Amino acid sequence: MGKISSFFTGAAIGIAAALLFAPKTGEETRALVTEKANAVVGEAKDFADGIPGSAQDAFKAVQSKGQEFASNVQAPAPAQPDDELREKIEAARKRIAAQVAENAEESKSVEVAAE
Repeated sequence: MGKISSFFTGAAIGIAAALLFAPKTGEETRALVTEKANAVVGEAKDFADGIPGSAQDAFKAVQSKGQEFASNVQAPAPAQPDDELREKIEAARKRIAAQVAENAEESKSVEVAAE
């Protein structure tokens, strides 16, 4: 925030110095400043007027592309039958139970050897 305020402070000092040391009369300088300010305001209004239309056009284009994409998407692949999934779960449970039993046997043999 400090850099921005420093920039605007410097710009204001520069503008004031330019107005004070300008070779034109005060009336000519005020007319020039008014003309430039009106031009900037007019350009800003033109720019602002163009934004909503452009944004709305962009939104409509994105929306139509999204609808086109959604219509081209195929149905998801069918899920695996429940029986096949249950078999895989049961096999995993058996492997885990076997590993637990094996670990229990190893820990018993370590305890016996330690005594």
